[in-house]
Amino acid sequence: MSATTDEIKRGLRGESPGWSIITTDRDRWWATRYPVHDPATRRLVEHSVTAVDADTAEKLRAKLGEIERR
Repeated sequence: MSATTDEIKRGLRGESPGWSIITTDRDRWWATRYPVHDPATRRLVEHSVTAVDADTAEKLRAKLGEIERR
């Protein structure tokens, strides 16, 4: 039995806290978040990624993982 879109979204949110996971009617996957702030200075981190898109949930998962490793 394969997971539903809602189950996949919940899984992605659990793996990447702070990101909102969205799917479109054209089967695109998106993740968005608020800009990142430096905890010490409370200033916005320059060049922080706030939106990512992919053709599949797995590709989105990979992109989010790459961003989190930076």
